[in-house]
Amino acid sequence: MARRLPLSELRPTQLYLSSEKLAGMLEWFDVDDPNYEPLPVFEHDGAWYLSDGHTRAFATALAGAETIRVERDRTVLEEFDFDAYLTCIDWCAAAGVETVRDLHGRVVGPETYEREWVQRCQRFAERSDE
Repeated sequence: MARRLPLSELRPTQLYLSSEKLAGMLEWFDVDDPNYEPLPVFEHDGAWYLSDGHTRAFATALAGAETIRVERDRTVLEEFDFDAYLTCIDWCAAAGVETVRDLHGRVVGPETYEREWVQRCQRFAERSDE
């Protein structure tokens, strides 16, 4: 069931956004009415975290919205390595990325995004598989 959460209470699980993805999304994103499908979230230690949709959440914040539609993501525990999400939560906390608005200054070009975020996650996954 979808509900609204204040953007200030929604925590990211990634450190960077791709400028390329953000630019593409802003071509169709309606900043006057950013009321799209709910974003997937999960609850951990009393806080709500994005499991996906970071770029859309960021665009919603840029549009000046105070709340965002979310829906509990039940697949996080069933289909994904939850330890990976916990590691991402730790990375974000260490970098001071505690809200969607903290992603300001973390929108990077595609090559930097690949190197700094995608490859970091891949290295973690490889170590976890050992």
